[in-house]
Amino acid sequence: MRKAANVSDYRELARGRLPHFLFEYLDGGSYDEVTLAANVGDLREVKLRQQVLRDVSTLDLSTELFGKTWSLPIGLGPIGLAGMYANRGEVQAARAARAAGVPFTLSSLGVCPVQEIARKLQSPFWLQLYIIKDRGFVRDLLAQAREAKCDALLLTVDLPVPGSRYRDYRSGLSGGTRLQRVFKLWLGQAGRGMSD
Repeated sequence: MRKAANVSDYRELARGRLPHFLFEYLDGGSYDEVTLAANVGDLREVKLRQQVLRDVSTLDLSTELFGKTWSLPIGLGPIGLAGMYANRGEVQAARAARAAGVPFTLSSLGVCPVQEIARKLQSPFWLQLYIIKDRGFVRDLLAQAREAKCDALLLTVDLPVPGSRYRDYRSGLSGGTRLQRVFKLWLGQAGRGMSD
């Protein structure tokens, strides 16, 4: 297996490892991906100013948020279906965040349930929540979050109307019975290798 040296390498490793429909979901954006391309372009324009011959022996990157001190001013954001990219992907990400001393946010579209994250992580985590029409689903998820003692609830408000994801349509992830066949096939293969 080839070693990854940068983000592009990890992207190519993911392309080779994941089923096509999952890679396209993870890698893609809405419509013709104009905003996605603009975001990538904007990030490429960010320049870091190099400073040399400076004392960094007391460098402290920690920050405080919601009354808790974190080791870095970053956190792991919610990634839908992360549990399908790797065996118990949300659990693995939560453990990595805990080890790094940064917050972890479970997606409301996660494969691993709230209770599993709470049980295996045994430390606080955040929960992302879409406010959807199915208020019963929302109430149930909120009850699970309360029971799991989630530290923070992140409300996602950028999706009043879902964007059309052309890649998902082309790969079979969205629409029709092919989606059901693909998920059954993938879950059957992944299920045989899963263990707690």
